[in-house]
Amino acid sequence: MRRPIWFLLLLSCTLHAAARAGAPGRPDSASAREPRAGVTGAMGVSYISARDIVDLVNATPGTTARQDEFTSVVEFIGAASIPLSGRWALKADYAYLLGSYTVPGLFGQTEYSYAAHLPSLLVQYIFLEEGVYNIKAGVGPGYYLGVLTQRIGGSEARYTGSGPGFLLDVEANTALGEDLFAYLGAVVRWSGIGALTADNGSAPQYSGDTTLEFFGIGARLGLSYYF
Repeated sequence: MRRPIWFLLLLSCTLHAAARAGAPGRPDSASAREPRAGVTGAMGVSYISARDIVDLVNATPGTTARQDEFTSVVEFIGAASIPLSGRWALKADYAYLLGSYTVPGLFGQTEYSYAAHLPSLLVQYIFLEEGVYNIKAGVGPGYYLGVLTQRIGGSEARYTGSGPGFLLDVEANTALGEDLFAYLGAVVRWSGIGALTADNGSAPQYSGDTTLEFFGIGARLGLSYYF
């Protein structure tokens, strides 16, 4: 988990230095420093601890290799922010998370894949707004939906669940042009997605109640457009 943190620190310093060196953007005036509404698109990598999913995978009959508690997952992110004042903004954040495991078992190869829809609504504090770069941090709740697909041999079963969540977000943006900015983010997330069940109410094989509860940290990289 150290590599994403070092990468985040290095890239943040690089973006900050580029902005202070006079990255292209709006004139350095009072009006240029007023926060603007914007949208963001990004990709991210998170390290999460989803204990129930790991326990389910490790309980697969015939498997010999045990999975670690923490694993990396990919996220696709979309967000929109609206300033409320010179120091506060409201941000709607959506992430689509994907993870998977493939293990050998008594009945052949067993595949587990899971996905989660993670919408959150955050209140952000604007630490810096310099026209050509900004730094913000936000926190807020969400309500999440999760899907687990279990494939054993030629059969497939699908289980779904939902529950509350909580997101802590830090972001930095630096100008690439007048309205287009490079975006760098870091997040801490907790998911409370509850018991995963099939349409008939059954739980995944080899386990009792399996949830998609998890805790994770992640890094994001993308583009922001300000209006």
